[in-house]
Amino acid sequence: MKILHKLSIFMLAVGLFAACGDPDVAPIPTFDGVANTTIAELLAMHEITSTNSYDSIPAGTIISGIVTTSDQHGNCYKYINIEDGTGGIQIKIANTALYNKFQVGQRVFVKCDGLVIGDYYKLPQLGYWANDAMQAIPSGKINRYIFCDGIPSEFEPTITMTTIPYADQIPASWYNRLVKIENCSFVEGGQATYSLPNSSTSHDIKLADGSIITMRTSNYADFINETLPEGTGTVVGILTRYNNYVQLVIRDLDDVQGFVAPAHTEDIFTVNYSNAFNEGWTKVTSGSEWSTLTNSSFNGFFVNANTATDSWLISPTVNISNVASPRLSFNQRCPAGGNNETMKLYCTTNYTGDVNTTNWVEVPMSSLSTSTSSFVYEIPETVQSSNFRFAYRYHGSNSSWYISNIAVSALVTK
Repeated sequence: MKILHKLSIFMLAVGLFAACGDPDVAPIPTFDGVANTTIAELLAMHEITSTNSYDSIPAGTIISGIVTTSDQHGNCYKYINIEDGTGGIQIKIANTALYNKFQVGQRVFVKCDGLVIGDYYKLPQLGYWANDAMQAIPSGKINRYIFCDGIPSEFEPTITMTTIPYADQIPASWYNRLVKIENCSFVEGGQATYSLPNSSTSHDIKLADGSIITMRTSNYADFINETLPEGTGTVVGILTRYNNYVQLVIRDLDDVQGFVAPAHTEDIFTVNYSNAFNEGWTKVTSGSEWSTLTNSSFNGFFVNANTATDSWLISPTVNISNVASPRLSFNQRCPAGGNNETMKLYCTTNYTGDVNTTNWVEVPMSSLSTSTSSFVYEIPETVQSSNFRFAYRYHGSNSSWYISNIAVSALVTK
């Protein structure tokens, strides 16, 4: 999107410069004048003592700033924000397609004669005075007050927030400005959408230090059905407040950057014990053989060695060539008589079909238990291939070995 934005700026510049020889194309806009008041000085003309109050502005006051908002995606409704390095201000305008005239990065000058400075629940605003109240500048009068100068350029936030203090502890010059919050996460990431369909919606963003800022999204935004991302990343937006609540308003989804879902473990191989021997499991038996048992108390493989036995149970091929941190896990139980000499676990990458000619790697086993115990094998890179197999071998007599919950899992991200 940034590439497209830069390209659109370039093409606009080309078209505007070409206007010198083309009377059908408007020239680059210029303002015949200078700003005589900073936005910080304008803000100082209004003391926020109660909500929704206002003050007049001295005649001849002119401010200038860079546009930082866009209503193109529906989340910034009937206003633009501008900032000049000393502060930011929201300008109320009765128009719903302001992005056509005031693009992000566009410098504007504002003649404040006839306008008033006030606040909406302690958020500073600049508006039009009519009927004894501050209103949005009428669409037909925009050109009387707001003047573009030059062409839009790339604009990045100059304020990075690492904590969210109380609203009154944040410098007044920060409100209505574009800010950046890094290493943050959405509390409801992966669970909620940006907004409910019938009302504006608030979602909390947690910063690295644990402090919280609320992101406010209009139900008219065109991205309301998108899911909040998981993981950590960066959020850019306009810093606002509603009374003593600190809030953030994003302009579009480009303001939500670099989020990567946290890695989590998923099973990539499990066993259907009721049909295992038709799904690639192989048994090679001398003496007692491996069987399956599926009932309300046990679901897995077992061997009941009531005679001299050397019995193998070999898994199907499991492809772990392109996964992260694969591991084999299972539960096991052996009544008295079994030990680490009679019960073995192996793995291989080149099963020949003959247990005697296959190059097996023995996996060290923890002590076997007469009660159910869990076993986890972190599969090393040396045997991570598309032909990975593992095998259980009982070599003894007078004991049983029960194995269940067999799974091969890996770390994955969404």
